[in-house]
Amino acid sequence: MKNDNHKRLARIEAMTNAQRAELMETLKAGYEKACEERDEEGAAEFARKIRNKLLEESDNQMIFDRMGLDVPNGSTFGAWLGFLQTLGRILLGSWALYRKALRDLPEQEGFPFDVKFPEKPNEEE
Repeated sequence: MKNDNHKRLARIEAMTNAQRAELMETLKAGYEKACEERDEEGAAEFARKIRNKLLEESDNQMIFDRMGLDVPNGSTFGAWLGFLQTLGRILLGSWALYRKALRDLPEQEGFPFDVKFPEKPNEEE
């Protein structure tokens, strides 16, 4: 019984450590340390993890039901024109550009040691 409790505690500790490793502060600290040590592979890995976390956090901004799109009932071009214009503004909007800049992070000059993470847009944008 005592041995089972130790195993369970070890599993819980391992899960907690794994979750802690994915916290943004931990990722940023790891990135900074890798940059200080000029560890190119480590810096690239941490930069990508930070990028992936930022993309994940911004997913909800690009969900169609959150975008307030009113799908028209008509079948003519005129009926769909406003919808298509709104969709175009969304697909070229600040959140889409932010997410593209995140995906393009590894192509930045200076990657992985001098990464400029894009600024997150306002919630309303």
